[in-house]
Amino acid sequence: MSNSQITRYPSPLTAPLSKAVRAGDFLFLSGQTPKDENLQPLRGDIEVQTRNVLETIAATLAGLGSNMTQVVRATVWLSDIKLMSRFNLVYAEFFEGSLPVRSTVEAKLSQSVDVEIEVTVFSPVK
Repeated sequence: MSNSQITRYPSPLTAPLSKAVRAGDFLFLSGQTPKDENLQPLRGDIEVQTRNVLETIAATLAGLGSNMTQVVRATVWLSDIKLMSRFNLVYAEFFEGSLPVRSTVEAKLSQSVDVEIEVTVFSPVK
């Protein structure tokens, strides 16, 4: 695959990363943590944080001509694995009938948030 088939979308954050990268028919989104309208860490329970992250992912995908039904893989980090059942209730709402494969692990997360999600999307170039 040549560089002409790779497109990088800049992040609004100051971190040295791309928000997303298209490589052929695939989109790879960087891990998303809960953020408020000023891009500061969003506090709240796991349901609030999960909804924020998934809404942000859905909006990013829409802006790139894709949607949540095209997500083929998700990687999830939770600050405490005991939050998984509550996380799953919100997560399932966003993937009705189109669940991607997923890995979920417990980890200490940046800025002490409770969830981070990254996705890989099959989104053929039109």
